[in-house]
Amino acid sequence: MAESGDSAPIQADSLNVVIIDSAPHDPAAYTQGLAFRDGRLFESTGRYGESTLREVEPVTGEVLRNHSLNGSEFGEGLTIVGDEILQLTWRENVLHRYRWDTFEVLGNHTFSGEGWGLAHDGQRLIMSNGSDQLTYRNVTTFEVEGTLNVTLNGTPVQKLNELEVWQGLILANVYQSDHIVGIDPASGIVVLDIDASGLRTTGGKELNGIAWDATTDSLWITGKDWSLMYSITFEAPPRYEPDPVEDNPDVQAQAQGDVSVILVAMGLLVLMLLAMNLKDGERNGEERGGSP
Repeated sequence: MAESGDSAPIQADSLNVVIIDSAPHDPAAYTQGLAFRDGRLFESTGRYGESTLREVEPVTGEVLRNHSLNGSEFGEGLTIVGDEILQLTWRENVLHRYRWDTFEVLGNHTFSGEGWGLAHDGQRLIMSNGSDQLTYRNVTTFEVEGTLNVTLNGTPVQKLNELEVWQGLILANVYQSDHIVGIDPASGIVVLDIDASGLRTTGGKELNGIAWDATTDSLWITGKDWSLMYSITFEAPPRYEPDPVEDNPDVQAQAQGDVSVILVAMGLLVLMLLAMNLKDGERNGEERGGSP
């Protein structure tokens, strides 16, 4: 749990994405959810009349199976719980349940508000709705069991989108940005602010889709209409290294002393040159026999 010893907000660690590997991804897939089960990849895609639940071959990006949603439904986030795949819809207030290996429809639940992202922490479902608040829901009944307000450096984080649970944190895409936030699930405080800029492929739209593959211990991300998905890790951004002279009082004092010596020497040289010029002027005047 993120904690702070005073009233100042906890500052998130800033990280950059580092690409480990990549794989083809359907550039016509408007990705809304991504999840692995036993090394097999499942994806939820959106748009009215085009929304699907699909199984995708992780290495080649080939669509192995495809289930189309009703044309009036817009597919959103998905997660896998046991032998079931759970898939949200956007404004249709419906959660669909499927058999994970056959896509057999097992039932559905209704809910209030919009559905965006969905994840499972091993006990409860975690759902986003495009606001700064996540909702904990019962796995079986889909009833609300709690909420979590998310803040980054003390400021609410709006537009939380696709979700994944990773190393005890909730990872969330932030809609219309190239950032992923790592959220402490107890406090809602963002402890990781991850910059994923520069990955979007030609013709691609927003970054969306995070999936942890436990079989290969790898984290994958993609986006809406992206032609690639990426296996990634994170690293701290390069730090500015100040000049040692600027940061070392002893070196600064030595440098200042050297400058002083040079300035004194230059002053003495100027005085000597002036004195020599004055003497030359007097001598030249005497030789010319000048008069007032």
